[in-house]
Amino acid sequence: MNADIEVFLEFLKNEDDLDYGDFKREVDLHLMRLIENLRPLNREQQLRLARVREELLWMYNDDIEDMRAYLADEVARLDPERVRSASDAPFQL
Repeated sequence: MNADIEVFLEFLKNEDDLDYGDFKREVDLHLMRLIENLRPLNREQQLRLARVREELLWMYNDDIEDMRAYLADEVARLDPERVRSASDAPFQL
């Protein structure tokens, strides 16, 4: 897995804010660093990151654990090696 993605996932696992606002600010900062470090991004990665960031910033259910699980799942899918190997796979019906 990409080292930058691993760093983000490790941060997410160890992040311990109880206030959703503080959680949101810290995670957004780390998400922006991840975006900068992953460049160049393909179109799928750009759209996924935009959607993830929008969910983080505008979701109001205040459930940190749900958001943490959602972010971990979505960010793990950004791994360039994983995307590259999936796009190189032959098309099958």
